[in-house]
Amino acid sequence: MNILAINQTYKLQTPQIKSQPTFKGNRFYTLEEVNKASTVSPKDVIEGVEKLTKKIKFLNKILGENDKTVQPVAAPIGDAIVFINMDKTTKGKTKINLFADTKGHIYEPTDKLDQFIKIDNPYYVRQKLDIVISDKDGRMSEGAIKPLNGTYTHFERNNKTGKRKAISEYFYLVPNVRECSEQNEKVKNFGEDKTSITINDIFFKIFSDLSLVKPKINLTK
Repeated sequence: MNILAINQTYKLQTPQIKSQPTFKGNRFYTLEEVNKASTVSPKDVIEGVEKLTKKIKFLNKILGENDKTVQPVAAPIGDAIVFINMDKTTKGKTKINLFADTKGHIYEPTDKLDQFIKIDNPYYVRQKLDIVISDKDGRMSEGAIKPLNGTYTHFERNNKTGKRKAISEYFYLVPNVRECSEQNEKVKNFGEDKTSITINDIFFKIFSDLSLVKPKINLTK
């Protein structure tokens, strides 16, 4: 699978921000407060998936059979903006690229037990989701996701045999035993911005649903 080729299809328009973090005063936060601030509701994830799905279907419709976006299309999700690119110039395939620059850690531990400090201007991390959809059946034939923890997961499906393969440091696929919607050791996003975690979970939900034997969502019809 040539994921590099997928990424090179588009020119990313937003900068990846790297700044020196500073801290807000002397206000301390407890472990319970940090956990609460980082908790994302399933409703927020579902609504985000639905919003992006509608936007992608709209793009697919206006691009017709052989066109691509010139600039990324913006879709606000919480405090972040998800940018969408679509390329339908390859016969039988629809390439979709989503990316968002979101905050990294916003809480840092102190030398005191159960006390955290909030960062005023945290680093920003680019989360990405690259998908190749087969126009014949609407299934994802290739895909790659770079979530908040920065660990890429690659996926590919043999369109003739249906055989799937996906692997990364925190994720593996055993067909008919453990589907892509599950992670063997899902990394806890502790101390990150709530919107950043929401984008992370939305991207993974789309990626995992599309990698099933019978995908739960359809992005092109």
